[in-house]
Amino acid sequence: MDEAGPNEGSPTSNEGTSTGTGRSRPLEAIDPRVLLVGTLAVGIAIGALVVGGVPALEESPPDPEIESVDVLSAGCHDDVRPRGMSSSDGVWVSTINNTSAHTEVSAQIRRTSPPDGTVAAYRVDLETHNTTVESDECHGRIVYRVEFDVPYPDAADAMRTERYVDGELRGCGSSSSGPETGCVALHEDRPAHYSNGTVTHEPL
Repeated sequence: MDEAGPNEGSPTSNEGTSTGTGRSRPLEAIDPRVLLVGTLAVGIAIGALVVGGVPALEESPPDPEIESVDVLSAGCHDDVRPRGMSSSDGVWVSTINNTSAHTEVSAQIRRTSPPDGTVAAYRVDLETHNTTVESDECHGRIVYRVEFDVPYPDAADAMRTERYVDGELRGCGSSSSGPETGCVALHEDRPAHYSNGTVTHEPL
């Protein structure tokens, strides 16, 4: 049996050993008041950047969108009653004459003004397809309906929505709290239509 040494069981000295309690901790050595002052300084610096030189990011207005586009009625010219209307709620109903009774339509919309413009301008383009009248067909007429959503940006004081069919201006609707919307200029620049030598102006 091994015998215990003379110092076994007696308190041992900490000299030459490390128990983890002898080192000083950096945060404990720093005056809490210094930490508080440093935190406040960083907060003030960040606030100065946001207010003075780097503005907070602003959200762009939502994009416009086509909600639906449909042919309400189609057939031979004399069998389809023409219709036409538009509203500020984003509804456009109109008629296309002298086309195939099987004509189809599609539509797209885009914003033509900058996001922060005083006048928010949008353009709706309707395109026709299958418009050729075959030799054994009657000259047709269709009535179509387009529903669209045009957001009113906070920065805008007026809004304009231009409506085109196959690239040709067919209408312009607007609302304003003061600024000129631009619809008048579009109407004045709109070319006249000639049919059998007669100048006709299709109503907008």
